[in-house]
Amino acid sequence: MRDKKSTLLYRWFDQVWNNSNEDAIEQMMTSDAHFQGIDDSLPKGAAGFRAFFKLFNTQFHDIRIDVEEVVSEDDMETARTVIYATHAGTGKPVVVPGLCMIRVDSGKIAEAWNSYDFASVDAQVG
Repeated sequence: MRDKKSTLLYRWFDQVWNNSNEDAIEQMMTSDAHFQGIDDSLPKGAAGFRAFFKLFNTQFHDIRIDVEEVVSEDDMETARTVIYATHAGTGKPVVVPGLCMIRVDSGKIAEAWNSYDFASVDAQVG
């Protein structure tokens, strides 16, 4: 049986997002990490992700990300997740399913690929 709680991705979503621990970003992501599927205009690495984290938290409140499953092999992990949040502009709840895949280097996220159904947010908030 797999233990998803022992994976870096589980700890990432739990600490960074569910516990709103911004300092955990630098603890779990390299300073030069590359990430796909989020704002491409942001700098790379932990500093760039911190900027994304702050921006996301202005657009959504009461963020909770459930990690439904994690598959881990060698230096790669993939998590199937669901984001639950409140849209800041309308106050309406949103549910956004997605996937995140990472490459781990020295215990930290070195690369990440994100695929979330944010197109559905427009329909959810009207």
